[in-house]
Amino acid sequence: MTVDFFKRTALAENFAQAGLVAVDIGSRGGFDPDLLPIAWAVDGIGFEPEPQAFAQLQSLSPAPWHSVTWLPFAVGAENGPATLWVPPDPVGASLLEHDPSVGERFGLTHLTSDCRPIAVDTLTLDCALDSRPLPDYLKLDVEGAELSILKNAPKSLAHCVAIKAEASFVAARKGQPVVADLDVFLRGQGFELMDVIRPMRWRSRPVAPHPYSWRGEPGYSRGQIGQCDLLYFRHPDAVTGQTQRLKAGLVAAALGYFDRALPLLTAAGIAPARVNQASRRFGRKVALATMGGHLRDMVPLLRSLLGGIP
Repeated sequence: MTVDFFKRTALAENFAQAGLVAVDIGSRGGFDPDLLPIAWAVDGIGFEPEPQAFAQLQSLSPAPWHSVTWLPFAVGAENGPATLWVPPDPVGASLLEHDPSVGERFGLTHLTSDCRPIAVDTLTLDCALDSRPLPDYLKLDVEGAELSILKNAPKSLAHCVAIKAEASFVAARKGQPVVADLDVFLRGQGFELMDVIRPMRWRSRPVAPHPYSWRGEPGYSRGQIGQCDLLYFRHPDAVTGQTQRLKAGLVAAALGYFDRALPLLTAAGIAPARVNQASRRFGRKVALATMGGHLRDMVPLLRSLLGGIP
């Protein structure tokens, strides 16, 4: 979706005045892009404990966000020293020790083996945000520590209207909670699962799964569901007060869930016609992007058909 898309809709003033705060835990490479359609109206706070990755983040311009603050903390279940385990591919860095057998099983040893330990100091999210704004939108991508962070951040959790968390179906770290564990906890905190985003399916080696074939043997196979992002919205019955209702509706609209946004924003005093106008513009943009995506997908599909992807 286009950066600042909603700046050109009837809801622009509502977004600008809402004071939305997004917190990104595990922001290696840059701030979470899902809120780019309302970037000009979002104050971001990002965490990255690995020194080199943090230095790279500090060198980035805050644009297009209203503001971005980077904090060099490892967010965890408690305040105190901990070990960050960094594999050869640092995108898999985790506060949980990796399970090499899972990497060997799925051809992901670069994410699970030969990990180097880095001593870090961890803070709970509530402590890390002490004297800072609490999140309206919270994104967690910390390779298995998501549930422990949420369980020890009651203030932040009570303030949130939306949470996006990476979750695993296959535990690639020792003692790692899986999707079912995260779902049970968040439902108990007044959230409900809204969507499963970017599901990743693994084969027995890092090659293309369904619908593609590769040049090795077996050339084709469906993959096993390995991980995904889970998007949770606060249940409408658990939204408290006019301000939280407005923010819940605006975040839902920003992410494209207008069925959820319309009653919340209407109850917050926004005319339905303004929401509907934004919805139709959003839908046209999605249709064009989807058409382009299907055209791009034809190239690997043709290569798959004619001989397999390398």
